[in-house]
Amino acid sequence: MIYPTSLLKVPKEKNMQFRKTQNGFIVRLIKGEEVISSLSSFVEDQKILGGFVFGLGAFKDATLGYFDSAKKEYVKNFFKEDMEFGSLTGSISYVEGKPFVHAHVVAGGPDAKAYFGHLFSATISATGEFFIIPSEIKIERKADLQTG
Repeated sequence: MIYPTSLLKVPKEKNMQFRKTQNGFIVRLIKGEEVISSLSSFVEDQKILGGFVFGLGAFKDATLGYFDSAKKEYVKNFFKEDMEFGSLTGSISYVEGKPFVHAHVVAGGPDAKAYFGHLFSATISATGEFFIIPSEIKIERKADLQTG
């Protein structure tokens, strides 16, 4: 686990901790926090215009999805059990004025099988460690009717 010296508490009584660095932010989510909504709130609170996020940790109650390009819809799978995620990568943009964290994750459990997909939601079961690299310009995400 990472424990940078002098982690700061995020306002509004959230449990996450963070530290601003020269190149971005180190963010630690605590057991019980929802990954996507917590990161989205952090982006909004810190006025991050866009960028990239990378992370690892452990979660449960995860919904992962695979985009079926022929049907132009996600096929979702729910994983109730605790899983470790060794790789979360994503982009940060805005949709209709609200932060949008678009994350993909590779995670697995005690059977050592890896599952991959778009991360719709998950609850931290131990800790989540993330690095956010902000963009200097605001990134707007718009629907692409051709790809869905």
